[in-house]
Amino acid sequence: MKVVSEKKTIFFLAMAALLVLQLSVLVFYGNRKAGFHEDELYTYYSSNKTAGLFVNDRQWMDCKELAEEFVALPGERFRYNIVKQMQSWDVHPPFYYYIFHTAASLRPGVFSKWTGIGVNLLAYALSYVLLAYGAYTAAGGGTKRAMRLSFFTCLAWGFGSAVISGVMFIRMYQWLTVFILLCMDLHLRAVKKRDFRVLSFLLPVCLTVFLGFLTQYYYIIFHFFLGAGFCFFLLKNKKIKEIFMYGAACGLGFGGAVLYYPASMSHIFRGYRGTEAVSEFGDASNTLERLRFFYGLFDDYMMNGTLSVWLLVLCVLLVTTGYLKKRGQASASFSGENAGIGMLLFAGAGYFFTVSKTALLLGETSNRYQLPVYGIFIFLILYGMWTLLSGFGEKFSFFKSGSPGEKGGKQSWLMAGIFLAVILLIDGLALKDGKVFFLYEEEKEVMEFVEENSNVPVVVFYNEASPDNIWRLSDELMKYKKVYLASQGNPEPIAEKEITESRRLLVYVADYEGQKECVYRLLENAPSLESCRIVARKGLWTFYELS
Repeated sequence: MKVVSEKKTIFFLAMAALLVLQLSVLVFYGNRKAGFHEDELYTYYSSNKTAGLFVNDRQWMDCKELAEEFVALPGERFRYNIVKQMQSWDVHPPFYYYIFHTAASLRPGVFSKWTGIGVNLLAYALSYVLLAYGAYTAAGGGTKRAMRLSFFTCLAWGFGSAVISGVMFIRMYQWLTVFILLCMDLHLRAVKKRDFRVLSFLLPVCLTVFLGFLTQYYYIIFHFFLGAGFCFFLLKNKKIKEIFMYGAACGLGFGGAVLYYPASMSHIFRGYRGTEAVSEFGDASNTLERLRFFYGLFDDYMMNGTLSVWLLVLCVLLVTTGYLKKRGQASASFSGENAGIGMLLFAGAGYFFTVSKTALLLGETSNRYQLPVYGIFIFLILYGMWTLLSGFGEKFSFFKSGSPGEKGGKQSWLMAGIFLAVILLIDGLALKDGKVFFLYEEEKEVMEFVEENSNVPVVVFYNEASPDNIWRLSDELMKYKKVYLASQGNPEPIAEKEITESRRLLVYVADYEGQKECVYRLLENAPSLESCRIVARKGLWTFYELS
């Protein structure tokens, strides 16, 4: 018992050290983040709105008032009813925004990227613990193999560029990961311990459904498939009563969430994202294309282009081990774990397929939709590889790791060393190639230029068909004292003396037809202005300096 206790102590220390290291890496990338995705700015606004954002042609906008829309003001802290109302007008549930608003309320009046990153770091730490426990439990628990697979899973997952990017993205997806992994852990524990009691299983499941659904609607997809696999397990073991109790607990959690947030039903069935998702899911012609797209994202940003190699090796090992097993020369050592692994396979595949069919195709940023199951996929790949190599090692002692991974001495450590080296190589090369996104490091020089010229008059020419695009510039605009708003469709010359008599102007122009004409009119009406240069191009805008 003392030896077992020492092994567990070493395991916990190793897992803690890995978590600290990965959090340090995340802080490093957080320091590099210099700009915001438009959805991130919406997170700040919809969590902390005061009076609302409005666009008025040919009027000055006070940038101090603009900045106040993105922070929790001292007299407007912990206003969860406003947060709920804001989300009901959009297409998202409110729980993540409650968390974000709480963090913003603890630092009233402060607009900082660390508010959002900090919230995500907390979610990452919770996800790490949940993934570690889930991998340990699914791998059998109590063995060196389970400890190593738990460690390697968290190692590969936490240093994956898509996961790091997910922490940098100030939205709800890291918290969705928390509740999906919590859902996984509760079911794996119930299967392993055969514990289906109310307080230890049914009540936590009910609460997880409630909070998961109110964090992101995709949660219910994962729970549906995992729950279906779990019910099959109960049915196979003739646990009929438990099936009905489980269904009641899930139904109570879901029903409670809908009653608390009735807007969820209109979001899913009538909102623009809900109707779009249903339309895409019903279109069979796009299935292969969408699956390839999301397969490619996982391959590029979690496996660094090696996924096909891993799957090929797994197939070869599976066939070879099956052949050797028939001849009585190998044992794959899957016994006792089939239920949990089967549930994860079914739930992961179901979630991946459904989300691939319904999610937005937004290039690399679409990783966010599959992010919650990336850790599960990593575990399944490593579990299959380790288990098959163990069975294969029954014939060839070079890779022998014991049965089921408890014996084998140097050979077992050799295999662990190979896994460690391969994982570090894959993740290290991906990070070296700069595959972490949502950093917007190119914005750093632009922000420095803005801060240095915050007293220069600023004109913003917006397109009247989409004036809301102005708010994509909010992190820059709030650095000025005031800015002048002008519609591109209004040909009347700007008469403001502060602009026409200025010797320097900063001008943002929406990237639509007539962009250059707006700049030419300014040059014509301001005699002191003779030259024009582009400072930066960002999103749907071009940033000019006139002098």
